[in-house]
Amino acid sequence: MKKAFTLLEVMISITIFSILILFLYKTLDQTKFTNKLFSNNVEKSKELNYIYDILIADMASSSKVVKPVLDDDKNSRITLESNNTYHNAFYTNIAYMINSLDQLVRIESLKPMSLKKEAPPSFDFYEQSYIDVLLSNVETFEIQNNLQDNKNYLFIIKQKNSEALVFNTFRLNNTIIQTPSGGNNSDEKEDSNNKEEK
Repeated sequence: MKKAFTLLEVMISITIFSILILFLYKTLDQTKFTNKLFSNNVEKSKELNYIYDILIADMASSSKVVKPVLDDDKNSRITLESNNTYHNAFYTNIAYMINSLDQLVRIESLKPMSLKKEAPPSFDFYEQSYIDVLLSNVETFEIQNNLQDNKNYLFIIKQKNSEALVFNTFRLNNTIIQTPSGGNNSDEKEDSNNKEEK
């Protein structure tokens, strides 16, 4: 007598096969999601490492550094003179600030950028400068420096829906730090005292 599958056996087989297919699809979907999340984290880490490398290089090779000032949104702005140039070897004046689009920008220019509200940069200034966007959706950008030696600077960056990032940088050059008003601070006195002792 010829044996054949009953309708019940066929239905059970189809049900088991469907469950296996659904399980495999969910596993594949979860793997794709995990891979995407991991890739995003890697890209984010690369981006932050790149920014940190720029900050370290700029501050380490800086000579004249202007003390940070606050803009209307209480975010810091800073200008410095550094040999760490990316676009033009003669554009040694660098500024960090938050623009109107909540982006952290690095401005590399031929002439120093004015931080005074009453004397904003002219059109000619922007014609002789390069502007790089380092981060977007920035809520807070704060710069603090060690008033005792004026060599240690902390860059605190807070993006929307993210934890605050703290980048610790050091100046290697022992030169004068200028204030926004154009005067010099205690480093100049220390340099003159050192010369007198010699």
